[in-house]
Amino acid sequence: MIAIRADNPGPMTLTGTRSYVLRDGDEVWVVDPGPKDPEHLAELLVACGDGTRPRGVLVTHRHLDHTAGAATLARQLAARGGVEVPLWAADPSALPGARPLPSTLEGDHGAVGHVIHLPGHTSDSVGLLLDGGRLLSGDTLLGGSSTVIVPDDGGTIAEYLQSLAILRAMAQDGRIGSIHPGHGTPYENPLEALEAIEEAIEHRRERIEQVRRARTAGVLTLERLLRAVYGPDLPENLQKAARWNLRATLEHLADGH
Repeated sequence: MIAIRADNPGPMTLTGTRSYVLRDGDEVWVVDPGPKDPEHLAELLVACGDGTRPRGVLVTHRHLDHTAGAATLARQLAARGGVEVPLWAADPSALPGARPLPSTLEGDHGAVGHVIHLPGHTSDSVGLLLDGGRLLSGDTLLGGSSTVIVPDDGGTIAEYLQSLAILRAMAQDGRIGSIHPGHGTPYENPLEALEAIEEAIEHRRERIEQVRRARTAGVLTLERLLRAVYGPDLPENLQKAARWNLRATLEHLADGH
């Protein structure tokens, strides 16, 4: 597995989108090609290697920092290899030309990766479990930051917590040995992976309780909640994500959680 970071740093992308090239013999797959940046796509083509057989390009969810370059890369790989290269997404309607993501990436020598549906960040979020317990987590888990829940893209806190519970169980029984996120620093060993999952669960539960207490105290508008929960000095470039999280939390509480 080769990780290549795109040059698109920002408050939502951290140091940039991490794209992954998977190789098994002469077969190759690309996960999350990232932005439509010619230099980044050229790096991915080099990492795929000459004389390899491209088997597919897939995305972990619908957001453009993961998908914008996908169709272009699939065409480039197809032109170089002289074969059709499928484009896969859990929700094909979110990516023109995409097909439904298979449950397993199959190579000539068996399974290369197993898809795990992990809704929460968005409704179509998935992870990919590779051999050796390496989890490509997309944006379900980030390295060094918490994930935003995006209600406009079907994200819900209930599903996010359920997805984290699934990952925690997998880490506890040894199926996850490392986590390679869509943004940020990887968690390189089983202990780090489990701690990252548990910290994500604890952080989300703490936020839910913060909002619950603020509402009980009479803080009812979104803007007042923003100040009460995140403080008066939250940088402007983080406020959009904070509002998404607050909306998701209010919907979670309204559903009786």
